[in-house]
Amino acid sequence: MRRGTINLQDIRKFKAKPPKKRIRYKRIALICLPLIVVTALIVLFYEYAADTQPAGPVAVTKEKSTISLFIPGDNGILVEKTVEINNAGTHKERADLILGELKKAHCLPEGLLLKELVTDSDGTMYLNFSKDLVSSAATGGSFDEITTVYAIINSFLASFRDARRVQFLVDWQPVYTLHGIVYTFLPMEFNKQITEE
Repeated sequence: MRRGTINLQDIRKFKAKPPKKRIRYKRIALICLPLIVVTALIVLFYEYAADTQPAGPVAVTKEKSTISLFIPGDNGILVEKTVEINNAGTHKERADLILGELKKAHCLPEGLLLKELVTDSDGTMYLNFSKDLVSSAATGGSFDEITTVYAIINSFLASFRDARRVQFLVDWQPVYTLHGIVYTFLPMEFNKQITEE
């Protein structure tokens, strides 16, 4: 054979079709069988779950939690009073309840509002009050200011377990002092010295 000539056998090789691939039924069966079994189990489970009924009426119990209030007593020392509340309340609702109880004890001015409260990751609770916190006239002097400040601080710290310090704010600005006696510019901690044991 010379170069450049075409052989008839070579042409037949090019025209020949490739052999058919065998279908591998075993592989297909091994893949499909587990899928069929899992699907059947899911269908049976949902049919069984649809037929079952609860054993009886389900009793829903509301969890109760308590808040601790520190109210000035007869001798001027803060006395702890616990109040049971529904656990479902938000932090703001709990805070408003604390302030309401302190107002009933005539420890806070009636017009005082807590606008917002925020606790950071360090455990400092920021209480943003209305201007009534500092604008209300101090009636009893230094002793009333001390009991007012620590009634708020001790009540909030005892009622909110994630808080370790309280920072007083008015319109998101720190308050140096309420009426010139207690320095409140920095966050303050629980005061055991002024509470009854």
